Amino acid sequence: MTTKQFTRRFCGIALTTAALGATVVASTAATTAADTAVTLTVGLLQDIDSPNVTVGYTVAAYETWTLQYATLTDKAADDFATIPGLAESWDASDDGLTFTYHLRKGLKWSDGEPLTAEDTVWTINTSRDQEWTNHFATTVNLTATVVDDRTLTIETAVPDPKLPTMDVYIVPKHIWETHAGTVDDLAAYDALDGVGSGPFTLQERKANQEWTMVANPNYWKGAPAVDQVVFRVFSDGDAMVTALKSGEIDVAHLVPSQSFEDLKSESGIVTVAGAQGGFTELAMNGMAGGLGDGHPALQDIEVRHAIARAIDRQSLFDRVVKGQGEMIDTLGVSPSPEWTPTIPADQQLNYDPAAANQALDDAGYLDADGNGVREMPGGGDELKFRYAERSDSVNGAAIRELIEGWLKEIGIALEVSVFDDTQLGQVVYDGTYDLFVWGWTPFVDPDPMLSYFTCDQLTTDAASPGYNDANWCSEEYDALYLQQNQELDRATRIDLVHQMITLFYNESTYVVLYHDADTQAYRTDRFTGWTQQPKGTGPVVFTNSSPTYFNLTPIEGGGGDDSSSTGLLIGIIAGVLVLLVVGGLLVVRSRKNSDERE
Repeated sequence: MTTKQFTRRFCGIALTTAALGATVVASTAATTAADTAVTLTVGLLQDIDSPNVTVGYTVAAYETWTLQYATLTDKAADDFATIPGLAESWDASDDGLTFTYHLRKGLKWSDGEPLTAEDTVWTINTSRDQEWTNHFATTVNLTATVVDDRTLTIETAVPDPKLPTMDVYIVPKHIWETHAGTVDDLAAYDALDGVGSGPFTLQERKANQEWTMVANPNYWKGAPAVDQVVFRVFSDGDAMVTALKSGEIDVAHLVPSQSFEDLKSESGIVTVAGAQGGFTELAMNGMAGGLGDGHPALQDIEVRHAIARAIDRQSLFDRVVKGQGEMIDTLGVSPSPEWTPTIPADQQLNYDPAAANQALDDAGYLDADGNGVREMPGGGDELKFRYAERSDSVNGAAIRELIEGWLKEIGIALEVSVFDDTQLGQVVYDGTYDLFVWGWTPFVDPDPMLSYFTCDQLTTDAASPGYNDANWCSEEYDALYLQQNQELDRATRIDLVHQMITLFYNESTYVVLYHDADTQAYRTDRFTGWTQQPKGTGPVVFTNSSPTYFNLTPIEGGGGDDSSSTGLLIGIIAGVLVLLVVGGLLVVRSRKNSDERE
């Protein structure tokens, strides 16, 4: 949802003889640094919901945070192994409950302020106390303490299998503490300050259009070879593909399925079907204590099972996503497949509309008036469910059409409304839906994804929303979550996670339709250094730590900067101006910065 443009766009070139002074532009040497910026343009279909790490949730927002805020430890591009980040090293206590991290020398924020242990300690402790949604699963049991400017300790109250990995975004205390009186105060912060420690920082943002990030000269690895990254939001996947082919953008994220197949034979373009555990699901409003007014029939597991059996997942996978991805029907909680269980054959809810119809008959959901839609047992409300369709999904309408037809076959009707991602997020928080199709992309460690379905993550206050978007709650699941959260033996922990995922599957709060392929395509004429994460199987952008952006190097003469065709044009104009100078001519060059999306 972003478009890339290598050539600079000029708002205007004004020639004035006597009024504005005697500045003469004689050659391309007079172009500003901004005019010759090396620009990477990324096309995508989803806007940022918020630049604020405490309230955002979209993949686009995570990509922006990953580029702007470095983490204490980083992840290797090849295999997600924990490697040094802001911390160059760390030590563990004998009991495994205290870790000492040693920061790199001379760390600075992009605004030149020193980045010290105090920033990390403030982020960890404040996120724990205020329960920041995107930090709390990691920091809930942690206490951080400053030893000196370059040293801090992190003590965990319980055994923590995630440590020493510390991959929460560290924010600048000198900026954020002025907004963090309460979690509500911080949630209202627009986070457009543009101060960060990663390779790029936010410069400009225009909602639903594009946003621009510029290279951070103070990044601890050094300044990137790319000067700025423009993320451009497309409302149509085919238009994004056209922009890629024409060279208007350098890389496209979530290419529509048929276009992706067509691009495979396109010269100068590489396609990548990256796998990282993401999945697409049909979610049902279970009404287990959260906000909202979901249909009461969805609280009946027999109805949820019938819906699961009514959906021909294989047909959907073949027809809509053209077989791109994997036919896996359980939660994806990590890019690593070892966390994914195999559901026992006698528990699988495979496509079987006859069994679905029989189950609904047996449970008393009958079509008493013969209009094709079942009613609640004993009469009353029809099984007509509010279906929220994502406008930001290239496959949203096609998936809905199939689901609508399959549910009609078992006597269930849909009332469809269409929302963009920001609107749909609010609908989900408010609980004013019955069904929706959306998706998740997990972190490397399964704990954060698993935490989203605990009872604590139910939204009971619209001002403080949780991630439990299906309004589902289980004491058994919560107990298993706490066990895996503190289990240090990996094999035992994997077994606990398998139990959790199997339980979630059997409850059918989600019907996982398939595991996604991040269908991406990039041009080969402007940059080298495109990096899959993990190596060989992952996407090149929108990954867990997105190393591509820093690794890219412009190809000489390949249009990787703005000094190519437009530079030549400027040179010609400048030469003419030299010949025309009488008193003083001023060339006013205004570069139109790419605005930010969301």
